[in-house]
Amino acid sequence: MSPAVQAPFVSSTPAILIGAAPTDLAGIELCAPDWPVFAADGGMHTALAHHYWPRAVIGDMDSIGDLSQLDKAIERVHLAAQEDTDFEKSLRLIDAPMVIGFGFLGARSDHMLAALHTLAGLADNRPIILVGQHDVMLRVRGHCQFYLPVGTRFSLWPLGRQFFQKSQGLAWPVDGLTMEIGKQCGTSNRVTDASVKIEAGAGDGYMVILPADCLRAVLQTARALADRAA
Repeated sequence: MSPAVQAPFVSSTPAILIGAAPTDLAGIELCAPDWPVFAADGGMHTALAHHYWPRAVIGDMDSIGDLSQLDKAIERVHLAAQEDTDFEKSLRLIDAPMVIGFGFLGARSDHMLAALHTLAGLADNRPIILVGQHDVMLRVRGHCQFYLPVGTRFSLWPLGRQFFQKSQGLAWPVDGLTMEIGKQCGTSNRVTDASVKIEAGAGDGYMVILPADCLRAVLQTARALADRAA
C-alpha cells in the first residue's frame, strides 16, 4: 500500500467516485446535486464527458493523459505507488459517510476483483456502493434492511469470513450460516417479502448484490447504514 496520507477531502454528505471502466453513469441522477464528485485517474474523462466537474482527480495518472489540459480548479492528487489501485487510493483520501462508485464494474473482471479486494480490506464501517450496467453492489458491515419487489434477485458475497445470525424475506434463509470465500457464499437468492432483513454477526463484512435497477433501494439502505455508523 501507499504510505498513509491524511484524507484532505472531507464531506458531510455522501461522495460520488467515477472510475475508468465504461459507464453511462445510469442512476447518478438519484444522487443529490450537492454530493461532491471525484474521479479515479481515467474516470476524469467519463466525468467530463457527462458534464460532471470533479473536485479532484486521484491516482497514479497512468491513464488520464495530459494533465496540463485539465482546468486548474480540479485538484490533482498524484500517487505513483503501484501496490494499490486508484480505487483504493481514492477511498483513502475521501472522508465521506458513504461513497457511490460508478465505472468500477463490468469492463474487466480483474478490475472488478481488485475493487472487491479493496472493499474487503477497508478498516472502517462506511457503506460503499458500486454501480454497474447489470448489478449494483453494497458493502455492508453489520445488519441491514432493504425494501425490494418480491422476486428480486438477491445475492450475498462474503468479504472474507462472515457469520449470519438471521434473515427475513429470502427464499433461502441464511440463518446460522457462516460464509467464507472458497467455502460458502449466498448468490442467486430471491426476495419473497417486500422487507428483507439481514442480521449479521461477527465477520469481515459482505457484499449485497442486486440488479442495477434497485439502486434507489440500495441508496436508501446505505443512507441508513451511514447514519448508524456516524
